[in-house]
Amino acid sequence: MRILPVRVFRPMFHYATAFYLAMPKEVLFPMYDSKTQVSPDPKVFERGRPDRVLLVDDETASVEALDIQLRLQGFEVVLVTTGREALDIARSWHPDAIVLDLCLPDISGLEICQELAANVSTADIPVIILSGMEGADIVRRCRAAGGMYYIAKPYDPNVLLLLISEAVAEHRLWHETTLPDDQ
Repeated sequence: MRILPVRVFRPMFHYATAFYLAMPKEVLFPMYDSKTQVSPDPKVFERGRPDRVLLVDDETASVEALDIQLRLQGFEVVLVTTGREALDIARSWHPDAIVLDLCLPDISGLEICQELAANVSTADIPVIILSGMEGADIVRRCRAAGGMYYIAKPYDPNVLLLLISEAVAEHRLWHETTLPDDQ
């Protein structure tokens, strides 16, 4: 059973309704069967490995659908719930993109961005910030900390998937044009 947060906006009436939807995973994601192996697009393996995405959110239910969609598209995905885990995985696994929530239980997403940007081995990883906070000030602070894109929750999954693909493509292009062939 999966519990997913749902928010319905009614702009013309100036109100929103929020509730939780609990359904079996097979109903929510009928195309996903944990026993079935998904064959990713062969172009994903042009670099010798699938593109990697690190998802960082303490509310895993809010990114489980994204995790499944990315895996179905051939991405290798790791989902963590704390900032320290995110920093450790980023340094050792070197993902091609990070989707990061700002509000984590141990350290803030802004601190994570700053630490990633300050470390030579992780400074090139594009960070997409996904948060419930809104406003021009928070977007400026995220950009100053090293975030590439900012998306407010609730988000359009298609827009987020597009931004992840763009960030990964830019990361790949940067590596292909700036790093020597032996790396």
